Amino acid sequence: MNQELISDQGKLVRAELDIQITTAKAYPRNPDRFIQLATQLATQDLETAQSCFYCLSRKSRDGKITEIKGGSIRLAEIAAASWGNLHAASRIIENDGKAITAEGVAWDLERNVRISSQVKRSIVTTQGAAYSSDMQTLTGNAASSIALRNAIFKVIPKALIDRVYEKAVKFAVGDQKSLPNRRSIAFEWFRKRGVGHTKILKFFNRNNLEDFTLSDLEQLQGIATSINDGFVEIDKAFALDEETTPLNVEERVKNLLNNENN
Repeated sequence: MNQELISDQGKLVRAELDIQITTAKAYPRNPDRFIQLATQLATQDLETAQSCFYCLSRKSRDGKITEIKGGSIRLAEIAAASWGNLHAASRIIENDGKAITAEGVAWDLERNVRISSQVKRSIVTTQGAAYSSDMQTLTGNAASSIALRNAIFKVIPKALIDRVYEKAVKFAVGDQKSLPNRRSIAFEWFRKRGVGHTKILKFFNRNNLEDFTLSDLEQLQGIATSINDGFVEIDKAFALDEETTPLNVEERVKNLLNNENN
């Protein structure tokens, strides 16, 4: 009886999927429409636009700042919704007590392209102690989100994602005229979380607020997204990398993302 039930359920799932694939092929997507809709969603307000890109930065003792930036989890969600005819999901596939492994899957029903991506994140401290159950849950959620983002970005053509990404960044950062207001909003966000103006200016090698550029603002907004998405802890976001030299600073920043990009 149970075997028959499983068999019937399998047939039902396959039938539903066949219908969805047939429908997807009957109503093919329009790439221009995708860009229009995704851009509209990504730039609906300042907060949404800022959440569409992340930045991870490290500063060496000689003052050199190395950054890695890109589209965030929020941008992937917007892209998936705008792309249409897409199945996307993530799940935890392993917890061995030392690391959590998450898998994200994105399936383009129209093109019949299915991509999976795995992300592994450590759940032990530098002293070797296991994270608490709450921290393991948070770590698992972060790994699942990153795995899902990676899968979506591998299914939807990068050329299209990049166009939406650039528009979101431009909307979030603004121009020279809007810089004082956008800068004030960004600094206030960090002040409420215990990071003062002085620490930020020192990190960017700026003497005062007036020296803070549009490029600096883009990086600062991206750092805020990295903190919100669990890429980096706020108390480490502006830390000096004491062990970094000019020769290996870029490599050390890349190591921060090795779990994310696996």
